[in-house]
Amino acid sequence: MKYILTPEELRRADSKAIEYYNVPSIVLMENAARSSAILIEQIIQERKLNNPRFIFFCGSGNNGGDGFALARHLFDKYEVIIYWIGDEKKMSLETQTNFHSAIKLGIPTVKLETEIEVENLNIDSDFIVDALIGVGGSEDIRGLAKTILKKLQRVTAIKVAIDCPTGLNSLTGFANEFCFRADYTITMFAYKLGLLINQGPDYSGEVFVANLGVPSFIIKDIARTYAFDLSDIKDFLPKRQRISSKFDYGRVLIIAGSERYPGAACLAANASIKSGAGLTILASTTFHPALFPEVIRFPLPATATGSISSKAFSLLREELEKVDSIAIGPGLTDNQETISLVQQIIMEFQTKKKILVDADGLRAITASSQLTRNVVLTPHAGELSRIIEVPRVEVERSSYFIAKEWARRLGCNIHLKYVPSVTTDGESAFLCLAGNPGLATGGSGDVLTGIIATLLARGIEPIFSASLGAFIHSLAGDYYAREFGMETLTASALIDFLSEVL
Repeated sequence: MKYILTPEELRRADSKAIEYYNVPSIVLMENAARSSAILIEQIIQERKLNNPRFIFFCGSGNNGGDGFALARHLFDKYEVIIYWIGDEKKMSLETQTNFHSAIKLGIPTVKLETEIEVENLNIDSDFIVDALIGVGGSEDIRGLAKTILKKLQRVTAIKVAIDCPTGLNSLTGFANEFCFRADYTITMFAYKLGLLINQGPDYSGEVFVANLGVPSFIIKDIARTYAFDLSDIKDFLPKRQRISSKFDYGRVLIIAGSERYPGAACLAANASIKSGAGLTILASTTFHPALFPEVIRFPLPATATGSISSKAFSLLREELEKVDSIAIGPGLTDNQETISLVQQIIMEFQTKKKILVDADGLRAITASSQLTRNVVLTPHAGELSRIIEVPRVEVERSSYFIAKEWARRLGCNIHLKYVPSVTTDGESAFLCLAGNPGLATGGSGDVLTGIIATLLARGIEPIFSASLGAFIHSLAGDYYAREFGMETLTASALIDFLSEVL
């Protein structure tokens, strides 16, 4: 499990390590430098570089202190130059200690004070290390730091950011136009939210987490945002017992499809059974010929336009009572009679059944809906925009924060399909860091619906079902892309590749 911190959570983690667990701040800085040096050595080896040269750009805050300390670790083996900006009088004791140590060791250390000095710099190096500001900064960069960033945009070298690229907001992921574009970011303690959302990935490059020599439970107690690793799938999926039957692995009811969109229902049902459901029942008006024979068909009456009639409710009631999870929405159309049926099912069963609402089913949800934590909504940005009556561009700009806010307000779980996707119950949140652009294809979301519905039926809590389902879905897309490329990825291929993941 990856733990992801906001800047405020990072300050709390630092404070707890220093004040409660008595780990001196200068020890944390030294451990950060040592861990960073090890990671840089790995980069040097992977790139097969011979005696690379380093130029450091340091500020006078603690990020600069990390830079001064790291320069000391590398100076014994490599050519190192430090350029720094700021005010020595404003340095913390830890930063000042490492600053004076670098000077006494003979590391060339040059203070930059004017724009002309920056413009006249001859930057000829294999590595550029950015330790100007760190997580305390934002996209609002001014003065000499901005001049340096402009200069560095024209420099070709391997670029390494310490903790956070200068010019990137470590909370929102928004970047200054001259933001330091790192090939690698070595961040301290844990991942920072801003490195992973919005423009963050474009400027952070490959992100490594430096070990500060303190137990991870400090972070676990504070973090409220997470991302799955591959090993988490085995940890979260309930183990199959030697003596068991299909009734022990979840009974899924998928209410989906129409005469016009039978494929959406088929993809969801096939993904459900392929994800390990004991039983998957598809209730629809029309059944696609590609539907797996393992899926149980439940025919429903149709409206004049071929969507599910409201008369279906009485027929479905007994099945709704028996199943472990209900997925409703893919391919239903916007027929108002069908949407009223969706509303009726949600209102009557949301306190006693796990319910996933997707696609056209989301038309039954409004900004004033009162839902429960049994409910998972899986909108894309446009669908959430319609529900909460906020412009789509704003939903996309603030996807993490809006998803959390509206999960709280609606009282449910939201899995917002964006990049990265965000799953939240309003308190905790998961980012899906897997996936590729090949997943942007028709039917991909229907497959996700089937996967999540199965995990819900198997007794996994809704927030974990939705976030883990998204991770499995994205990994299937990544496995396919590695073998065949992204362009030919289809929703049906995602179902085939679930076996590669699971």
